[in-house]
Formats: sequence, structure tokens, C-alpha cells
Amino acid sequence: MTLEQFLNILRARKRIGIAVFITVILAALILSLLQPKQYTSDAALAVDVKATDPVTGQQVAGFLAPSYMATQVEMIASQNGALKVVDALGLASLPEAQAQFAEATQGKGDIRTWFAESLLKGLDVKPSRESNVINLSYTAADPQFAAALANAFTQAYIRTTVDIKVAAAQQNNTFFQEQLKTLQANLEKTQRKLSEYQQEKGIVATDERLDIEMQRLNEISSQLVGAQSQTFDAQARARGGQTAPDVLNNPLILQLKGQLSAQQAKLKELAEKNGPNHPHYRQALAEVTATQNQLNDLMKQYSGGLSGIAGNSQSRQAALNEAMKAQKERVLELKSGRASIDVLQRNLDNAQRSYDQALQRFSQTMLESRSDQSNITILKSATPPLKHSKPKTLLNLILAMVVGVLLAIGLVMLVELFDRRIRSKEDIEAILGIPVLADLPLPARNKKKRFGRLLGVKA
Repeated sequence: MTLEQFLNILRARKRIGIAVFITVILAALILSLLQPKQYTSDAALAVDVKATDPVTGQQVAGFLAPSYMATQVEMIASQNGALKVVDALGLASLPEAQAQFAEATQGKGDIRTWFAESLLKGLDVKPSRESNVINLSYTAADPQFAAALANAFTQAYIRTTVDIKVAAAQQNNTFFQEQLKTLQANLEKTQRKLSEYQQEKGIVATDERLDIEMQRLNEISSQLVGAQSQTFDAQARARGGQTAPDVLNNPLILQLKGQLSAQQAKLKELAEKNGPNHPHYRQALAEVTATQNQLNDLMKQYSGGLSGIAGNSQSRQAALNEAMKAQKERVLELKSGRASIDVLQRNLDNAQRSYDQALQRFSQTMLESRSDQSNITILKSATPPLKHSKPKTLLNLILAMVVGVLLAIGLVMLVELFDRRIRSKEDIEAILGIPVLADLPLPARNKKKRFGRLLGVKA
């Protein structure tokens, strides 16, 4: 079908098309006028996704999740929120509401649930695409009622977020309260073990006592080194006996040796001069013998003294060795005790740390369970609208015009399909298959009549 044929069909059956078009327009206008007016009240909420916990001061990571805003929209339009609205407005207790429920359900079901589902039908929640703002609107037949419900859903959403946070905090608080009992018992048990061990070992200040014992050990070690040196020296001096340098170099012994030499020289001189039987010779011999005996006794006494000194030094060294051994055992015992105390102290510190952390979280969750702060801010409260939002008469008429044109064209083409007629030479060639030899134009008067018929006026 060519465009000229299509226009010829519309031109021939314009009455049908115009009738359909006008009918659709009138029907849309009548329906728009008869449809009850609906009023829409809007509210806006801002969600602080960067909010910090009011107790701990830390940023809440869950606010940063991509699905967070979608979750908030679902919470606003949830049955739980609608039930809060029903309770807040007291709809279930109104006599007319109860009568409406009885008429709609014959008294079957829960009136609160029925009203909640009914209220959700007029609610529309849309999150902003490029911000953290949620737009909430409610449509009802009464503007005051629409505004009241929009604000009620706003407050119900805020209350729901607070209730969720408080319920979670209360559960955590109960958990930490139970844990505190166990941790406190463990802490007391660990403290008791440490105290009993200290009392059993007689340890008060382990580090201080160990330092003192280490100092004593060092002192004994130093004394032992000195005693060993003295013992070696004394033994070396006592090893020579009467010929030891200390004995030979003694001033008294040297004096006696000198005296003995002088007496021996005098005795030799008397022997040569007077002979061995002379009284002076015998007196001098007696003096030499006495001096020699005195010298031998003194040298023996001094050599014995060196042996005694060596023995005393060796005894002192042995005593210091025993003291050194005993002190080492005492230090090792203290170190072992300190190691055991360190283990008990670490257990006590860990128990104390766990208890402190649990106590801190218990305090935090207790404060959280009592907090009614929310990260929701009301940017715009709903107010009663001055103009109705439905029906939109102008929009309905525009849509009706489009639909009317389409229906008119469709009906005209349907009628033409069942009642096909020849209106041009192209129709003769296409339908009858007969070539057109000539096309005689209409007279001017006939053209005027035809043109007048197209415009709907008489020529």
C-alpha cells in the first residue's frame, strides 16, 4: 500500500475515524472527571552513611555497603514499619476502622495486619541515585491523611533503625554479661594461684631478691678467685720448707745467721789460738751450738707457719667453693621460681586483659542499648498538598489523543479491509490487473465540490 492509497482511505472514511477519536477523548475526559481525587504528600530523609558509633566513636562499616540504601528502602516499606504506623495513629481502635475491617474481611484475620497491608498500597519510596537521600510519598483521598501517613512512616522508619540497633546492643550486652562472670572467675583463680605460689616459696619481690642473690654470688666468686690465688701462693712458699725464700729472707733468721757466722769465726780463732780444751773455746762452742739450735728451731717454726698458712688458705678456698655451690643453687632456685611466677603472672595479665576488654565492651553495649540516636535526618516533613495529584486530566487527554488517533486509524483500516473500494488508477491496476490508458481530470466544478466535501463545507 502506497502513502497515497493510505491517505485516500483515511479521506474516504474520515467520519469513522473522527467519531472514534472524539469518542476516546470524551471517554478519557469523563473518566478523569468521575475518578476520585487523590492527594500526594512528600517527605525527604537523609541517611548519614559516614556516621560514627555514638559510644565507641568508630565508623560503622555496614553503612558503606552498596546494598545499604536498597535495604533502607525495604525497611521503610516493610510490614513492621506499617504496623508501627497503625499503632502510632491508633487506627485499629477506631470504630469506623473496625467497621471497615469487618465489612472487608468478615472479621477474619488480624486488623493490625490488614490495615498495615492497606496502608502500604499508597506508599511510594524512591532512593536518590546520586545521593543518600530517600524520597517518601504517600497518596490518599484526604490531603491531611496523606501528610499524616507520610510523617508516620518517616517516624516509624527512624524508630525501626533505633530498635534494630538497640536490640543488637542488648543481645551483645547479655552475651558480655555472661562472659564477664566466667572471665572474673578465671581472673580470681589465676590470682589465687600466683598468691599461693608466692606464699609457698616465700617470694615477695622476685626481681629484687634475685638481684641481691646474684650480687652475693658475684662477691663469693670474687673472693674465691682471690682465695685460689692466695692458696697457690701459700702452697708455693710452703713447698720449699726451711729453704723457702720467706724463711731464708726473714730478718730474725738473717740476724741469727749473721750472729752464728760471727760466733763460728770466733770459735775457729779460739781453736787455733787456745785449742779445743780451753775454757774460752768451750764457752764459744756452747754459744755456737745454742745459736745453731735457736736458728734451726726458728727456721722450723717459720716453715711450719708457711704450711699452716697454706692449709688455712686451702680450707678457706674449700669453704668458698661450698658457699659458691650453695649460692648457685639458691640463684637457680630463684630463677626457676621467677620463671614459674612469670608464667603465672602472664596468665594473670592475660586474664586481666580479657576481663578488661569484656568489661569495656559490656559498658559500650550497655550504653548502646540505652541510646536512641539514629543516623537518619528528616530533610522535609510532609505537609498537606494544596492540589490533587490524581487524576491528571491534561495528561490523560494527551494520552487519549494518541490512543484515539491509533484506534481511529486501526478501525478505518479494518473497515476498509472488509469493504475494499477503488479510489484511484493505482487501485484499478493493482486490484483488476487492467492497465489504465488515460486519466481524465475532473472538471473544475467537480474539483470544488470534492474539495468542499473534504473540508466538510458546501461548494
